Amino acid sequence: MPSPICQGDSTTGGGEVTRCQHASTHRINGHPLAVKGDYASCSLHPGEHSFVEGSSTHLANGMPIVLEGHLLSCGCHAIAGKAAHIKVE
Repeated sequence: MPSPICQGDSTTGGGEVTRCQHASTHRINGHPLAVKGDYASCSLHPGEHSFVEGSSTHLANGMPIVLEGHLLSCGCHAIAGKAAHIKVE
């Protein structure tokens, strides 16, 4: 069972989640929850890249939430950290 991704979590490319569009409304333990279309930095592929994957069953304001392992547009993946103790079925 994967964990949700939050702002500040790492990516496999050495970057981190930088922008979450629902930061003011959807948080886990004070950390903004990432949804499809949010951004992360990447050391392997310079710049910010959007999440192109999200959960097909778990939504935040109608947007698919990003789970551990979901893909960024640069080809790297999300690594859960801030909410790693929470599992999504």
